[in-house]
Amino acid sequence: MTGRRWLAVAAGVLSIAIAGVRPAAAGPNDARGEVTASCEFFEISAKTGDKPAIDGELKRVEKKLKKPPFSTWNQFKLLSHSQKSLAKKKAEVIGLKIGSATATLVEIVDKSKVRLTIAIDDDKGKQVATNTTTVDAGDFMIYVHPLANNEGHLLSWTCN
Repeated sequence: MTGRRWLAVAAGVLSIAIAGVRPAAAGPNDARGEVTASCEFFEISAKTGDKPAIDGELKRVEKKLKKPPFSTWNQFKLLSHSQKSLAKKKAEVIGLKIGSATATLVEIVDKSKVRLTIAIDDDKGKQVATNTTTVDAGDFMIYVHPLANNEGHLLSWTCN
């Protein structure tokens, strides 16, 4: 097990901010006065193989997947993709192919940052990650759940 992999295992979750790709659009001023954010979630499987491969649907995060600690893998497959409108303090279930996840919008910070709490359970129902993170609207976060055989289960998300 590499030092980078061990760090991911020890931490239980690895959060990495990725450069933003979309302008901020979330905020507390929607028509009903509710605080909401529009978010996208990408469930990704990661492993090492003879030939590098990254699904085309992951183009927006491809640059980051090629850098450490993700560069220990060279094959990334999109398992699921979903979009959710999150309302403040209301947990939303994120459909995953492996396990389950919930996302809760904690707040919008300075009109341009999104604070979310994400909880991820494995396919046996055991919680493998829970984290609250503040990210610039349009930036990506990636949560990693290390699996056996040096594989990874990743959940990447972005909100605006």
